[in-house]
Amino acid sequence: MEEVDTILEVEREFACPRDVLFRAFTEPAAFSQWFAPTGWHVLPESVELNPQLGGRIRHTKVRDDDPEKIWVVDGVYTEVFYPDVLVTRQRISGIAGIDPSRPVELRVEFTRLGQGKTLLRIVQGPYTESAALDYSDGWESILDHLQTYLDTLNTPKDTTR
Repeated sequence: MEEVDTILEVEREFACPRDVLFRAFTEPAAFSQWFAPTGWHVLPESVELNPQLGGRIRHTKVRDDDPEKIWVVDGVYTEVFYPDVLVTRQRISGIAGIDPSRPVELRVEFTRLGQGKTLLRIVQGPYTESAALDYSDGWESILDHLQTYLDTLNTPKDTTR
C-alpha cells in the first residue's frame, strides 16, 4: 500500500494584483467559472465559500462527458489573511486514489511581486505519490483556466451596442 505522505506544490505568476486573485478564490460567481481541470466543470449552485476562520468551503465538480462522475470538496477555512493566504482543511470524495475519510490541507499563498504581478503558490496534501502527481497536473490545468478567467476581466467591453 502506497504511503500517504506526499505534499504537492504548484506555483504560477499572474500579471494581476493579489486582491484580484484572492477574489477569484473567494467569490462564488468567479470561483465557479474557472475552478475545475479540463474535462470538468463546477456546478455554480454547489459553491459555498465563507472565507473566514471556521467558515465553510464546498463545491461539486462534474465530468463534462459523463455527468455521473462527480467530485465533491467539503471543508473549512483554517486560516484567512486577506489578500495573503487562504488555508482550508477538506475532504475530497469521488476521485480514485483519494480517501474521503482522510482530510487534506490546501494552502494558497498570494505573494506580491511588484508592477501588478502576483506569485500564486498552491501547497496541498498529504497524498500518495501517484495521487499527488495526478493532482499536480490537475492544478496546472485549473490555473490555465484561472488565467483564461482573468483574461476576460481585462478584456475591454464592447459598449457600442
